[in-house]
Amino acid sequence: MLICQYHTISQSTDIGSYRIRFTRNREFQVLRGLRMKSILIVLFLSWTVGALGDPGPLVIDKSSKGRSSDSNIEAVHQEMMTGTTDLRKIRLAIIDGMLETRGRVWTYEGEGDGYILARFDYRGHTIVMRIEYNQDLVQLKFHGGSKSYECKNLQEDGVCYKNHKGYFNYTKNMRTSIVSKLQSGSTGESS
Repeated sequence: MLICQYHTISQSTDIGSYRIRFTRNREFQVLRGLRMKSILIVLFLSWTVGALGDPGPLVIDKSSKGRSSDSNIEAVHQEMMTGTTDLRKIRLAIIDGMLETRGRVWTYEGEGDGYILARFDYRGHTIVMRIEYNQDLVQLKFHGGSKSYECKNLQEDGVCYKNHKGYFNYTKNMRTSIVSKLQSGSTGESS
C-alpha cells in the first residue's frame, strides 16, 4: 500500500488495478487488487436507483408490511439538523464523519449536487448510501446493496424498511459519526 499527500478531498478514482481511497487526514491510499466484480456491482447499483430528492422529515408508513422496527429505521434514516447554512462546511463534516466512523470506515464513491455517495464493503457484501444534504438537513438514503444488504422493502423516498441487521448497525454508526461532526462544527480544517 502506498500513501501519498493530497491537499483537497476529491472523488475516489480507479486506475487499472489500483484504487485510490482518501483517509481522514486527507492522505490517500493506493490499494492494489480491487476486484473488477466489486467495481461492476457499485456501477450497477448506482444506475438502479434514480434521483431521490432532497432530505426531509422521516415519515414511516405504519401500514407497510414486512418492515423492520421503527427504531431501526429511525436510527438510519432520521434527518439530522446541520447547525450551519454553509454547504461547504456541511459537506466536509459529512466526509469527516464517514472517515471517522466507529469500526469500519465508509469509502467516498462520488457526489453530485446536494448528495454524497458512500460505500461500505464487508466480506463481499456491499452497501451504498446516498447522503443528501441542504442548508437545513442531512439524511441517509439507501442507494444500493449486494448480497445480504439488498433492501427487501425500499420506499420511493429512498428509505429502506427491511434489510439485514448489519445494514442497520453499520449505517447507524456512520450516522452517529456524521451527527457528531455536524454538532461539533468540526470540518477537519485547521484555523
